[in-house]
Amino acid sequence: MKFNVRKRSGSAVINLTPLIDCMFLLVIFIMIAARFEPDGGIQVDLPQARTGEAKKIESINLTVTADGRIYLEQDEVPVEGLEERIIEARTQKGDPTGEDVVLVVHGDKEAHHGAVVAALDAAARAKQKKVTIRTRQ
Repeated sequence: MKFNVRKRSGSAVINLTPLIDCMFLLVIFIMIAARFEPDGGIQVDLPQARTGEAKKIESINLTVTADGRIYLEQDEVPVEGLEERIIEARTQKGDPTGEDVVLVVHGDKEAHHGAVVAALDAAARAKQKKVTIRTRQ
């Protein structure tokens, strides 16, 4: 019995055409599935005003330290007088109702939970409408 012995070539040939086809299909799929516009609901064309300006957001800083002391802006305030001081600070910013002034709470990560809750409770009693808690990124 005679066997045909084939000589193998030194290099293998890989057909890249199916790989390229798959990559193009992936690119097309990603382009179709990606959302380039945020979901805005009803689309409207907004007018442009030459005299309009961005509204500056006023803020009041409230800091709770690790040992439980509370500061409004730079002044240390006892918890009992915090409600009145928040109202006073809002009035100084020109918004006594608290509609446009944001209370930014800076709480130390070692601060007692009770001190932060007491500060937030005083803000609620002062009818502060906008409160945010500052964190590190």
